[in-house]
Amino acid sequence: MEQAATNHNIQLIKILEKVNELAVLPHVVFQVLELSGNDDTSIASLERAIIVDPGFSSRVLILANSAYSGLPKRVTSIKEAVNFLGFKAVRQLAMTVGVFDLFAGKTDNESLRRRAWWRHSVDSAVCCHYLAQKTGKLPPDEAYTCGLLHNIGRTLLDRCSEVDYAAVERLIKVGRTLEEAELTVYHCTSTQIAVAAIRKWKLPEQLASGVNYRHEPTPEDDFLIHRACTALGSVIADLAVNGISANGPQYSSAPLWALQILDIDPASVDELVAECAQKIRENSSAGHF
Repeated sequence: MEQAATNHNIQLIKILEKVNELAVLPHVVFQVLELSGNDDTSIASLERAIIVDPGFSSRVLILANSAYSGLPKRVTSIKEAVNFLGFKAVRQLAMTVGVFDLFAGKTDNESLRRRAWWRHSVDSAVCCHYLAQKTGKLPPDEAYTCGLLHNIGRTLLDRCSEVDYAAVERLIKVGRTLEEAELTVYHCTSTQIAVAAIRKWKLPEQLASGVNYRHEPTPEDDFLIHRACTALGSVIADLAVNGISANGPQYSSAPLWALQILDIDPASVDELVAECAQKIRENSSAGHF
């Protein structure tokens, strides 16, 4: 037991040292996040921060001109786009763009694996946002970010460890659970890495709780709602994308503790899956990742 704990601590420290070396957020994204979170920021200030980056500027314009936005005329300037979209939408886009960089792979296998994780992260973020709106239990923007970051531990393990994450996938194929496989290969789990990284980056504690979604929170947890929303959003995203089985209701797939915390009737999960599937389609057609 002591040896296992030692191995866990050593591996956690090693990976976190490498995590700190990653360029997590490009400068422009960091600046946009900082400005968009300040009530005193003007549209002109945010515009100036955005226009220095052609890639991010194009994302903002694509989002503003998407069919989902429903504008009567085309938006041709960043100022118009920010004015229409609002600071919250621009902030959400900046977070998405920034986190996306972490999921880039150098090899074909890495790219395929991380692309799947990224796609699920974005879909989960959409579902978490919708669940927050529907239940009124937590701010939708915070729910979105929890969903977006909930898979980040996997890509950090894959990027920052000397062992390829494919070793974990091989163990899962022979019947090991995700956590058992990660502990065998890395002596720590992707959830533990995600929580530690969030705290190392000094992000809000509700995000750290949200990414710790595989475990039921204690009543003393200040942000148990965030954890429940992430846990349920991830499951619903998977069901929404992969389809509902014809064998009956899907609520057995959803963590009961999360449903209870969010005050959601288990029998309504199938309906939620259908609604979230529509939200995911809208998100994709809107030009989001």
